Amino acid sequence: MTRREPRTFHVRAALVACLLGILAAVGPLAPAVTVPAAHAAPGDVTVDITGTTPAVLRPGLDLVVTGTITNETDEVLTDPFVRLRMQTQVPDSRNGLARWLNDDATSGRVETLTLANLGQDVQPGATAPFTVSIPADRSPFGGTPAWGPRGFEIVVSDGGVTGRARSVLLWYPEAIESAGPTELTLLLPLTPTAQEWSTAAEEGVLVGQVAADRITALVEATRDLPVAWGLDPVLLELPTGPAPSGEGSDGQEPTQGAGQTEPTDEETTGTPDDGATTDTPGTADPTTEPPPSGTAPDDGATEGDDEERDDPILTAAQLPAFVQLLSGASAQRDVVALSYGDADAITMARADERTLIDAAADRTAALLAEREVTVLDDVIWPAATDESTLDAIARSGSDTVVLPADEVPTTGDLTYTPSGRTELTTAGGDAEAVLWDGPLSDTLTDPALTTAEAQQSFLAQTAVITRERPNDPRGLMAALPRDLGTDPSEIERLSTILDSLAEAPWLEVTSLRSLLGRSVGTEGRSYEPAPPDGDRLTTAELARLGETWTELDAFNQVLADPGALTNGPAVALLSTPSAALIEVPRVRTALADGATDAVAELRSMITVQAGSSVLLISDASEVPITIDNALDADAEVVIQLDPNDPRLQADDVVPATIPANGTTTVRIPVTAVANGDVTVVVLVLPEAGGTPVAEPSSFDVRVRADWESTGLTAAVVVLGVAFVFGLSRTIRRGGRRYPPEAAAALAETETQPPTDTEDPR
Repeated sequence: MTRREPRTFHVRAALVACLLGILAAVGPLAPAVTVPAAHAAPGDVTVDITGTTPAVLRPGLDLVVTGTITNETDEVLTDPFVRLRMQTQVPDSRNGLARWLNDDATSGRVETLTLANLGQDVQPGATAPFTVSIPADRSPFGGTPAWGPRGFEIVVSDGGVTGRARSVLLWYPEAIESAGPTELTLLLPLTPTAQEWSTAAEEGVLVGQVAADRITALVEATRDLPVAWGLDPVLLELPTGPAPSGEGSDGQEPTQGAGQTEPTDEETTGTPDDGATTDTPGTADPTTEPPPSGTAPDDGATEGDDEERDDPILTAAQLPAFVQLLSGASAQRDVVALSYGDADAITMARADERTLIDAAADRTAALLAEREVTVLDDVIWPAATDESTLDAIARSGSDTVVLPADEVPTTGDLTYTPSGRTELTTAGGDAEAVLWDGPLSDTLTDPALTTAEAQQSFLAQTAVITRERPNDPRGLMAALPRDLGTDPSEIERLSTILDSLAEAPWLEVTSLRSLLGRSVGTEGRSYEPAPPDGDRLTTAELARLGETWTELDAFNQVLADPGALTNGPAVALLSTPSAALIEVPRVRTALADGATDAVAELRSMITVQAGSSVLLISDASEVPITIDNALDADAEVVIQLDPNDPRLQADDVVPATIPANGTTTVRIPVTAVANGDVTVVVLVLPEAGGTPVAEPSSFDVRVRADWESTGLTAAVVVLGVAFVFGLSRTIRRGGRRYPPEAAAALAETETQPPTDTEDPR
């Protein structure tokens, strides 16, 4: 028995070797051999690798590769052979690794490690699983082989049809001397997608209510790693009006809503809680109706998975818990504040004036302070840039800008991957940059790769980078796409890949601060941005938005509690330049038009009562002005008159408080300088020289400034003349005049001498 076993083994080995030789000869002749891994065309055999365990093979561990075989031909795949082949050497560069994964025939020598029948037929159109195992005692890494990645492939063939898939396995011995691990920074954007903006416009809710489900899943998937965030402040917006307290109208505590994956029947309707107060971004009527133009775009925003996905929309009562989730989780990581709404940096750099830019910056700062979110100072991450954008960033004084390394290539050929830190010289000055690695970042979300293939490719790339300069630990960055998680499987895939990083001794996931703390690389680089595409806002459109914002902001100054009336149009205006809305210009137009209509509606709620013509006959007087306020809030304003002619002057502004749903009358001093007809415009302002909060109203004034003095003079003259006339007549007539008889008697009496009388005593 003991003597026969070696002979039996040698006979079987000879048979296997012979069979391998036949397969090696037949394999290259099969038409499917040249098809790249996992990209077989219809009519071929597709092989997908769904698992490689462990992610990093260590001494004493078994290797297990799992996958599926799909027969897309019209013939039965009869009990095919499943063969595992592996490269005998570690790729010497990232290009060498890419050649293997792209099924390049010159990607190095390979050897077969296992060969076995599947054990079943695969019918046309059917899919069958497979498992290939290599126990630790048969490991191909005996002795002291070099650590690192080696490409392997699964080849499936029944002698007539062949399919294959390629991936990478990682080998790492017990201990390796090194100068330190390669540092990896992961940057995760948390910002609404184009589809979420569309849904928010349709439903008349804050975009955070729509994006919360996806964002919560991303936060939870990365909670245990120091993944840096690019946080859009628009996600920190809360509904205004009465704050929800205690139980919501659906009987739930508000904190139960954040990240809820199994909404109640009431929540799955996708509409706000009837009992909660929400703001409609861009509402035409600030007190009643949702935006009439918030309809779904026809720009392709509802295509694909997003159209079929029915994500729950948080109620207004649930939204605070989501914002609290972001606030709490942000304390555990580095946060880069994206511009409000993730505004398109290219559009904003072309702006002729900064009204909207400054307003967005102020609101961002206020939201971050109110929600207690700490962000890295002077680090910006624009969705896209061009040369003028980079010039503007350099002039702004920002310390660091996050850019794709593909747009900042090295000026010379390098045999290694440099750290993701550099400095660029622009027309606006020098700007430091952190660069995210394109191939690494793309691997995390490449839909052409299975999760297992993406995981192994990501680990392999970092291993090759480390091996390029083992005594020079470098810092790398991988940035995730802004629409990550629209397909829930993307989040599961990301979580799996991130978990596998713990198995890589050559790699350390670090914070963004660590990368920022590295010295700027000495490699020469040039800035070669991709040509901007898409339907962006024009400078004229941006200027109109700025004018509308100025009109809206005036109400923030005059109303005691403006939030309930101004928050909706404010969010809509500041969100209109969003980079995501370049994909859906119809939604962007709806937001802008809705906000413009809402501001016009606000201006129509404060009115000046029309008056008749005024006759002004003095050089100084007061004109009464009556103002109505149809808003549900008191308005603190000043009233100013603006004559169109200098013959009437009204230099004073008079403050007034117009009660909610009430009326008030103020008297404005005016001064007449000369006679004439003057048209006077009544302005209701937040402050002298401010932007009107009501449509201007006008009335005519007939200035007759000399009428009063002329009339008084005339009256004096008339009275004087009358007095003189009377006096002169009196003088001219002389003494008193009597009738002739009375005069004769009087004369006789005066001429008779006095009669002597005796005293009777």
